[in-house]
Amino acid sequence: MKKLGFLLIFVVVLAGCDVGKLADKLTEEIMSSSASSVSTENKTSNQSTASSGEDSAEIESAIEKSEESLSNQISSDLTEKDSSNELILVPQNDEIDKGLTIETDGTLAMLEDYVKENPNMGYENDVTIIYTGETYGESPNLAGIFFIINRTDSAMKDIRFTYTFGKSDSELIFDKQSFTLTGDSFGTLDPNTVMPMYLVVDPSKEALLEGMNTSQLVEEIHVFDYTDAGKSDQPTQPEESAIETIEEELTLVIPKENADNGQTLDNNPLMAEFQQLVTEHPDMGFNNDVTVMYSGLYDKADGDTLAYFFVINKTDTEMKNIRYQLSYGNKDGEMVWDKEAVILREDIFGPLKSNTVLPLTMTVPKEKVDLFFSITNENLSIKLDKFTFEE
Repeated sequence: MKKLGFLLIFVVVLAGCDVGKLADKLTEEIMSSSASSVSTENKTSNQSTASSGEDSAEIESAIEKSEESLSNQISSDLTEKDSSNELILVPQNDEIDKGLTIETDGTLAMLEDYVKENPNMGYENDVTIIYTGETYGESPNLAGIFFIINRTDSAMKDIRFTYTFGKSDSELIFDKQSFTLTGDSFGTLDPNTVMPMYLVVDPSKEALLEGMNTSQLVEEIHVFDYTDAGKSDQPTQPEESAIETIEEELTLVIPKENADNGQTLDNNPLMAEFQQLVTEHPDMGFNNDVTVMYSGLYDKADGDTLAYFFVINKTDTEMKNIRYQLSYGNKDGEMVWDKEAVILREDIFGPLKSNTVLPLTMTVPKEKVDLFFSITNENLSIKLDKFTFEE
């Protein structure tokens, strides 16, 4: 059994996403381990369905859609802030590392002007996401430029959220897509700061993005969590959250075919190692969602490299005969698996019950082994498409 130096590469939730193909401006995204949220206010014009895509079965969301959820629009009725609470545009760490500043980069200068012209963006004691109406790059790497605005007293890093954004419920650019803004690449979102996010869209959605009217949008945050940058590296859950937290502990499930052959945690070292990972990382996966992640463990057998993934169900729904397409590679567009069809048949894997973790073996293509081992949390690009299941 081989264990990589990095362990848990978190992935996608349902619809997934593939952000990170920008040449000069990268925003770190995709997955993470637990869910907590800042208090939010809902100003969305419509509510989107909780599905993983056009061909996916609906998953009944455990999220409370209260009237106090995250707003993604500029408030026109906020009171004037005093100078101590004035918003400041802060570039991402990746931009700073490339020598880009507000003084030297035209895009950052434009975004700072936007912030100065809209000093009341966001909501007090809240985190807000706003689409600026601007784009960056060219097809097939066209990105929408978004702001994430922190008007709380908390400094946040390793921010993780799932996001729906579009023109209408039938014209969505992001449908419950998951994003991660890591501390290393994105930086820390300090109180009263605005940071840009460059979210690459699917090429088939580019015309929709470019024709978007920012006054009429469907926008919704489904899950939001982060690590408090001023405290220990533990996810922070506010006392009043718009997200229901599933408190039950995760349980490792041995695939049905393995169990039928007599494998248990006591007699199978591999299953025991999986159990140890689940025990050591109880917050893995998103609450109220299904997450796929690479465990960091692999084996060599008969000349093949076997990579062990986890499928984590933190919904209230028991699922069987799960199907999805997996795209897994780096942010330069080099893919180990490109829309690889995955089927978790009930007769082989059994059902995926609520709050369980199912191990899954993926054989790495021989010509992709070096690429596979070069992928880390920082350069990971992963996406799930066409997620379906039976109840």
